[in-house]
Amino acid sequence: MSQMSENVAEKLDPVQAAELVRVIDLQARWENMRSNPTGAGGNAGFSTPDLQGRQKAYEAFRVKLAAYTARYRAAHVPEVTLNTPERVGIWCRAVRAVFRRASQEFTEYPGHTVMKAHRLADRIASRLANEPAAREASVEGIAAAIRSMDAIIAWCDRLTGPTVLRAIARTEPQAAPEPRAEAA
Repeated sequence: MSQMSENVAEKLDPVQAAELVRVIDLQARWENMRSNPTGAGGNAGFSTPDLQGRQKAYEAFRVKLAAYTARYRAAHVPEVTLNTPERVGIWCRAVRAVFRRASQEFTEYPGHTVMKAHRLADRIASRLANEPAAREASVEGIAAAIRSMDAIIAWCDRLTGPTVLRAIARTEPQAAPEPRAEAA
């Protein structure tokens, strides 16, 4: 499966985009739980309640994804390994485009998705010994989530420069070449 591009996301129907925001946020919730296990007393670990919470989060994501896929006959925003500024920037652009399309139908704050984006950027910042991306002070509504994505995209762009534009171009679907007529 290829990753949904920003251009494809910009063309989504607002209702479909709102459903996709819910799927993306449930996926991010589950992934955030996987990457940060907490046991009793805030200690890292794999306690039974922690594992049950993760299992419930995954099940909620899986059910919502199945419903979305059945309704729209489309895949959600699949992603490549998000371990470089270029890839995180491309993913954030696609997610931001989905947020924008959904903004009239979906007004809540998709906090798990924003948290995931910052977690990914923070890992990269740590690995590259760089300052982390700026965080949006407001957590009110989808507009704040869009501003958060903007900040992470700008941060990624500062780290990558013009290479991100080449990466974005590679993710855009290419038109199939016209078949050549065979000589008789």
